[in-house]
Amino acid sequence: MKQFKFHFLFLFLIFSTTVIAQINVTGTVVDEKGEPLIGVRVLVKGTAQGTVTDFNGKFGVNVAKPSDVLVFSSVGYTSQEVRIVKGKTMSITLIEDSKLLNEVVVVGYQDIKRKDLTGSVAKANVQDMLKAPVPSFDQALAGRVAGVNVSSSEGTPGSNMNIVIRGKNSVTQDNSPLYVIDGFPVEDPKAGSSINPNDIESIDILKDASATAIYGARGANGVVIITTKKGKSGQLSINYDGSFGVQRITRTIPLMNAFEFVRLQSEVWNATEMSNSGYFKTVDGKTYSLADYANVPQYDWQDMIFHDAKQQNHSLTLTGGSAENRYNASFSYYDQDGIVIASNYNRLQGKLGTDIRRNKLRINLNVNYSNSIQSGNSPSQSSSSGMNNLFYSVWGYRPVTQAGIPLNTLLNNGIDSNVDTSIDYRFNPYLSLNNEYRKNNIAYIQFNGFAEYEFIKGLKLKVSGGYTTDMRKLEVFNNSNTRYGSQLSIDKVNATMGTSQSNTWLNENILTYQRLFNKKHSVNLLAGFTLQENNFKYYLMKTTNIPNEWLGMAGMYQGTPNTNDSGESE
Repeated sequence: MKQFKFHFLFLFLIFSTTVIAQINVTGTVVDEKGEPLIGVRVLVKGTAQGTVTDFNGKFGVNVAKPSDVLVFSSVGYTSQEVRIVKGKTMSITLIEDSKLLNEVVVVGYQDIKRKDLTGSVAKANVQDMLKAPVPSFDQALAGRVAGVNVSSSEGTPGSNMNIVIRGKNSVTQDNSPLYVIDGFPVEDPKAGSSINPNDIESIDILKDASATAIYGARGANGVVIITTKKGKSGQLSINYDGSFGVQRITRTIPLMNAFEFVRLQSEVWNATEMSNSGYFKTVDGKTYSLADYANVPQYDWQDMIFHDAKQQNHSLTLTGGSAENRYNASFSYYDQDGIVIASNYNRLQGKLGTDIRRNKLRINLNVNYSNSIQSGNSPSQSSSSGMNNLFYSVWGYRPVTQAGIPLNTLLNNGIDSNVDTSIDYRFNPYLSLNNEYRKNNIAYIQFNGFAEYEFIKGLKLKVSGGYTTDMRKLEVFNNSNTRYGSQLSIDKVNATMGTSQSNTWLNENILTYQRLFNKKHSVNLLAGFTLQENNFKYYLMKTTNIPNEWLGMAGMYQGTPNTNDSGESE
């Protein structure tokens, strides 16, 4: 009888599915001139089901019920929602979105209307991005631009985001795009974090070869052009934007409790081995058994290393001026704790700008400064042994001590006395995190400006200049209570210090001529040359086997020199 019911239900589901699939809607999509539109997206409203039009503008799609609505959308056209008519071929006419087509997009060294584009250029919606309380624009960019993949290999506060445009273009080399900030090309993705997202006016992404050709080989992976806000005429305007939040881990790995752990050991070992291990031994006249571990205190290592992490963001912006003299200033403060204890990201940022206009002359000057400090270690990082990952210990460390031994005994010791340290690299994760010292400081200063003069209508000469300084300092110290400085490590107590400085100057001289004749024909000419130079130098030093660990970084001189490296390039 049960078997009959099962087959009846199965056949009923097949029959129902077949009936629903019978409703097929077909039609044609054309523009205002009656020309068929190729690649128009046709989507059943409220679902992910849909199709695209073919070379003749025709489409065919299955719907679930006669009351369904189809949504037609295409770049450069206003989207339409149309209710289907069963048994009737649909004829849809899409109207050009003049507002979208007249939208100005930054391409290379000039601005151009979207309708005149020949390359693939995407424009991010900055207003939507600002709704996300994030420290940098790249984190808010995730999922907002087609063909742009934003990911992160780390969850550590302040970690870099990986931006890949239209898939990976290189197998062995970096796939990061070129960043152009107010006309200043920057190849380091970290430079984007020096900008307050509230200062960004627009973000344009050049995707294909024709759009990126003006930047040469540097633009092979695409170009992200960031334009910051300029001063506006009018009375002084003061705007404040702030947010506060708490981050909390929503799901953890289920681990064994004390009873489950000891039961597992009793299944692996025999009675003698269990007694020798200390779990079933006799203490003060009492012989312990498995049942004695049902309600004993225990460790929850995940709960100990995770905590509710606070996050706050404050931004103050000032704008004003007259038609001839405009100014803007901004100040921002961002502070984020990581959900893993002893991790934090802190950034101070300020920007000043002025815009001067005198008849045919325009002068713009800007200065941007940021100082960020990232503290805490990467949870995914491993030591040279390859087995000292943080969560290797969090998920592998035992939750209970042996019979008769106080619980905090294991908490205060870095290494489990019950394991063979020659093959087992587990280390007390809570103790290690509270003793690891990591500090990465980045100071970034950028000066840039331009002078633009219009000789005759449409003929402009723009001379730009800029200078950036990127200074970084890394400090690392591992004492004997850390997974990297304990007796398990070949380096023992060790310290590392590294500094780097990158100075770049840029000069651009661009002559453009843009004119529209008879409202039909446009001329766009550009000529110019660019000069750019970068000077980079770094110093790195590491010492091991430091005898007086209580000195911290100051005790580096007492250790054994391990790594001394330096370099300079131009």
